[in-house]
Amino acid sequence: MMRYTPWIVSEHVPDFSTMDAILKSPRFAGKQSQDLAIALWELMVDHDLGIFHYLPAQEDLWGQDAYDPLKIFNVFGFTICHVHANVLGALGRAGGFRTRIANVAGHEGTEFYYDGGWRYFDADIQMYYRLRPPDENVIASRQDLHEDPALVYEQANPSFPYHMPDRLPEKIYAIYETPPEYLDVLCEQVHSMDYRLRPGEEMTRYFHNRGRWVVYPNYPEMYRDWPEETGPEGPTERFWPRRQWGNGFFRYAPKLSSGYADVEVGADELTGLSQTEAGLVAEDGGGAVVFALESPYVYCGVPDPLRRLPPVDGAVLRAEFDLPEGTAATIEAAPELSDDWERVWVSEGGGQVECELDFTDLAEGRYRVRLRFALTGKGAALKSFETRMWFMVSPHSLPALRNAGDNRMRLHCGDRFGLGTRPIVIEHRTDDEDCIRCAFATENVGYDPNDRARLSPADPARPWWIVYELSAPNGGRMGWMSAFALVRDRKPGDPDDERNAMIEIADSPDGPWRTVGEREIVEQPDRHYPQGPHFGIVADGRFSGQSQKGYVRFSAGRGAHGFRIMGHYVQRGDAGEPAPLEVEHAWYEVHEDVGRRLHTHVERIAADEHEYVVHCGREPHDEYITLRVPSLLRP
Repeated sequence: MMRYTPWIVSEHVPDFSTMDAILKSPRFAGKQSQDLAIALWELMVDHDLGIFHYLPAQEDLWGQDAYDPLKIFNVFGFTICHVHANVLGALGRAGGFRTRIANVAGHEGTEFYYDGGWRYFDADIQMYYRLRPPDENVIASRQDLHEDPALVYEQANPSFPYHMPDRLPEKIYAIYETPPEYLDVLCEQVHSMDYRLRPGEEMTRYFHNRGRWVVYPNYPEMYRDWPEETGPEGPTERFWPRRQWGNGFFRYAPKLSSGYADVEVGADELTGLSQTEAGLVAEDGGGAVVFALESPYVYCGVPDPLRRLPPVDGAVLRAEFDLPEGTAATIEAAPELSDDWERVWVSEGGGQVECELDFTDLAEGRYRVRLRFALTGKGAALKSFETRMWFMVSPHSLPALRNAGDNRMRLHCGDRFGLGTRPIVIEHRTDDEDCIRCAFATENVGYDPNDRARLSPADPARPWWIVYELSAPNGGRMGWMSAFALVRDRKPGDPDDERNAMIEIADSPDGPWRTVGEREIVEQPDRHYPQGPHFGIVADGRFSGQSQKGYVRFSAGRGAHGFRIMGHYVQRGDAGEPAPLEVEHAWYEVHEDVGRRLHTHVERIAADEHEYVVHCGREPHDEYITLRVPSLLRP
């Protein structure tokens, strides 16, 4: 019994759990054409919910900035112009529009196509422009602005908001004097906000930061090159309302004794250990237990903003052992699904032994880490442990309280299909030949380390294809997957290529294969894009749900730069009732007689869907929201 993706939605904030959920927000209901395009832009620039300007997270597999909309809205809450443009473009496509990226002399915005023409929206500088009378209700295109840059500072009907304070029209108009160039929207939509809470586990998310964040490798150089931007103080908007990032943590403290089922439900592997009243005890020569620490939010610690020292106090472990003479205990850690275990702690027999371990450096910038406790020698025991894994979270996406009075909340559980699934990730970039060696099968794949794409057709007359296998651990069943490939686009003058980029899936390597995504490879400007290649194919697809394995096949007639797959599988034996869930809201109110006081509301929930009200006596100021699953007693 556990909880899969328990998600609390406030009446005041859109549901950011999936792209579909975002588009179902009441703020978009009944809107279409220009009204819908403006509403999508307004979400991006909203001072409570939108994405503020700060250095982008350069965490993506291929050394590019993070583009995935769910990461931007939920994990970070900040980025810069070209990512703003692509996230808005992805929202527009999810809303049924044709969209593209308009490049403007070192800056980028988004164009929507509706009512017979292209319309330019800027989610970073925060504006759009209308044409002159008699068309003052028609939003200008990038080409319109090139032909008449004075539209920028001669606006009779400006948008709201209209330009950031340090990017005012009188300065910005000159960037439109350059001829327009257009790029495809990079719709990388693989990340999932799915997670699980096991018995003995809780997730707390604060509406403010606690000093923990990821300093990405490019940040120190950016601080030096752009001193007028906010920098080493952490992700902060450089003017009012000076929004910042938030923090949260997963705390996992399962009961290990035989009276509880926490280990049975929460461990990924258990060999050679028995549950007793004293905890997990080694039989004969010894054994081990493995626990996965998985998060939809990126792990982080207290950093050195110049990356001179490793981060600390982000991933911490406390454990108690009983180690008789002649026995030993070892703790190992591994990122993602890697089998490259790193020893992080060891102790030999000597009675009662306590471990306090900081492994932030290994976890930072990741979303999944595993811990393995190994006991050597009969009688060695792991009595207890507790992990606290800090992460970054965008406070704008959290279920806020806003009203003095009633605030309506709603719980839903499960992934986008309503299933209780866990994610499994495969990702490869083509500058590492592991992308081929780790594949299940390949056909017509050539590899040239001196070519920008590196992976391309060995026989140029035929497309290549490459297959990756997803395997659900411990007898689980593959449910569905999202996949993305970064593919070489066509430059002007390249011959048209009818061999489209494709993504197919199957339950068996022998098929039958089902196409879940296909795109014509588009032509893009003949220039070096600063963040690298900029054409991708993304697709979702459901497997039959009956097989432990699933297969994803990518193919194209042109080169590829990398592959990312997030599979979702149902664990064996997870068809029972959901675990009891406790939801705790905490907020401050200002009392006229005594000042600020912390208030809490705890909602205990048994169902997968539930609605409730949090009543605030005065204007609330959000502090945190905690979701926890109590330890599970055996019957």
